[in-house]
Amino acid sequence: MHRPTLLAVALATLAGPHLLAQDLSEKIKALRREVDDYSQTLVDERAKLLSTIKVNGRQLDPREVMREAVYLTGGKLVESKVSNFFILEELKKQIESGGKKAEDFLVTDEEVMTQLAPMKADFESKNPGVDFWEVVRSQYGLNQETFLEQRKEAILFDKVFFPGAPKDWPEITKEAIKGQTSSDQGPRFLEQLEKATDGADDKGQPKKLPEFWVSMMRNFVQKGLRSWSDIKYASHGLPPETVLQVNDLTWGTEEAFDFVKKGLYAQDLERAIQEVVAREALRQELVKSGAYLSDEEFLRRYDEYRAPFDSTPFTVEIIATRFKGYPCLEAFRARWRLVASYGEMIKDEITDENLQAHADKFGAFFADGQTAIDIIPFMARNVKTGAWEPDGMAGAKERCEAMFAKMEQGEITFDDALAKHTEFYANDEKRGHLGLLPLNQVKQQLRESEFTQLLDGYSLADYLFFEAPLGKTVGPLPGSDGWLLARVNNRTPPRKRIDVKEERQRQLVREDYVTRRFFVWANDVLSRVKLD
Repeated sequence: MHRPTLLAVALATLAGPHLLAQDLSEKIKALRREVDDYSQTLVDERAKLLSTIKVNGRQLDPREVMREAVYLTGGKLVESKVSNFFILEELKKQIESGGKKAEDFLVTDEEVMTQLAPMKADFESKNPGVDFWEVVRSQYGLNQETFLEQRKEAILFDKVFFPGAPKDWPEITKEAIKGQTSSDQGPRFLEQLEKATDGADDKGQPKKLPEFWVSMMRNFVQKGLRSWSDIKYASHGLPPETVLQVNDLTWGTEEAFDFVKKGLYAQDLERAIQEVVAREALRQELVKSGAYLSDEEFLRRYDEYRAPFDSTPFTVEIIATRFKGYPCLEAFRARWRLVASYGEMIKDEITDENLQAHADKFGAFFADGQTAIDIIPFMARNVKTGAWEPDGMAGAKERCEAMFAKMEQGEITFDDALAKHTEFYANDEKRGHLGLLPLNQVKQQLRESEFTQLLDGYSLADYLFFEAPLGKTVGPLPGSDGWLLARVNNRTPPRKRIDVKEERQRQLVREDYVTRRFFVWANDVLSRVKLD
């Protein structure tokens, strides 16, 4: 490569800083494209492993492994596909009834970009120099193509189920809304919606419902359609070549995987393979002990478990994905089956005496104890986009160890290091000062969950909340997004003593007792796995 001449440098300087910045921006974009291509190559290479996995000598069906990878890495896309099937069914009915034509439901690329433009412009103004599409990929697991496709689906959903004013909505929309309200309130509620959009606004335009109301109506329709449909996933007995079935429509495993993997990072796929292997090894051990729940028993017990939640806003799906950290409901169901089977294996040990001892040991969790923690994170992800950096974990560990060595040698204090530290996400308001928090909120701050704990083999939040010495720097510690140093500043005791003879408290303690015992048992089983 030729070194630039002095004349070239002079001309570039005369051209002004704008052109130099523009040139630099183009070079950065080109480098990002190269990184994306490299990342996609890594994903493709990792995907090849799906067809060759043996756990303790048992060859896994490549289609089953691929299907689990879809659930684990593309759970939100699977749920979007359910909505897509609802759209297709209703669209077909409206066309066949003669009321609509196919072209009435056309959604153009221009329409999508017009709707997206304000969001994209707002993001870029608040985050100069940050690639919008890289953030989309890291946050949603979607590349640009699949993200735009999802936006198109959302627009189409409204065209099918919410065309124009409420009086023009199809019957299925109206019935779904009625179904989510009291029997005598449904018709009256729809009348109020129609009145709210009657006539024109002060600019002479047809009145529209506020977006908040439309969003609520979408949820009503989605919930109604789900309750009226036969939706099946792997745990319902689908063959390995099928990821999803909604009534008579199916989504094939290979097609789903090809769609999902477009937005993945190699780390996402490695995590999915890890879960598939762990789940299979634990299943084998439970089958060996005679405790693994049969298909029929699992479905019966799971229906009993979820029934109390179905009539509340906090459905099992909400609890599983938002609070327990599972990528989708199907991933939770598969793990729930393992934990419930393990509970069967140790049922003779679930006594009042053992449960009360557990309640006393972890009283700070059950009775609102709190712990004040400061952390210094060393990130394996890009702090602006959230995307995984190449060799990010290794680099994060190296920086973390170097800082810890400086502290040990007295070159810097924990507080000074934290004050000068910059490796925080842009929206991280705490900047390392987590404050006094209960255990579940500590887990949220550390981005760990019930789902990740099995794969990691430990809970960093548990260690800091219950065990780490007060006032002492501990680390380096591996976290979900990198490595960190931590210091526990204070702990508050439980506010009361839990009594397992009280039925509601007993249920909470029992669930935690089985889950914690399960993690310990799982670590032992997984330490002995033979993987080919």
